[in-house]
Amino acid sequence: MLHALFQTLLYALLASFSALALGAALAAMQAGRLKALVFAASFVTGQLLTCALFVLVGGAAIGTRRDLTSLHAVLDLLAAAALIVLALRIRARGPIERRGPSMRGRALLERLGRLRLLTLVLAGVLLGIGGPKRLLLTGFAATVIATAGVGNGAQSALVVWYVALATMIVWAPVILFVLIGDRVVAFATRAQQRVARRQKEVTVVALLVLAAFLVLDAISAL
Repeated sequence: MLHALFQTLLYALLASFSALALGAALAAMQAGRLKALVFAASFVTGQLLTCALFVLVGGAAIGTRRDLTSLHAVLDLLAAAALIVLALRIRARGPIERRGPSMRGRALLERLGRLRLLTLVLAGVLLGIGGPKRLLLTGFAATVIATAGVGNGAQSALVVWYVALATMIVWAPVILFVLIGDRVVAFATRAQQRVARRQKEVTVVALLVLAAFLVLDAISAL
């Protein structure tokens, strides 16, 4: 259980380090408290549904297999390889300052605060499900949970643990905004700019460190 807690923590922290998610939360906050809360709840719901579905699929694939040691090692090595490939792909991209945010990302953030509530819910769920990076990390976390060898209650607790950490970049500033007010918007804006500037370098290093940890973990399990 402790091993699964630690691994899901690492995946969740990587997933939460997202300038786009923070920018989306900021756009929702600028539209008012109600829309900010609706967006945050929808984002968390999207992440929760994705992780729970992955855990169910993983559990069904594993079935009643009891000896999970070799399976853990193989999955760790596969995850490490995928993380290294992802890190190299991110590193090969041009500098964030020169590339700037994608046109799709800018358009999304500009429109987010003007969306109706129902459309905002859909946008929040889709962003909570995430793009390739978030989906990959959620899949790895779900695999760890499904192969942890614990009961349904403990698996549910691990899912909630992962989702709460992976989405804190959205729900934490929104809750502060609801409680404190507009002062949080200025702070969130500065934070989003800093995350955007450093996201590439921090993500690459974090992915490689996590990959190294998984390799060591696989070796120790063999």
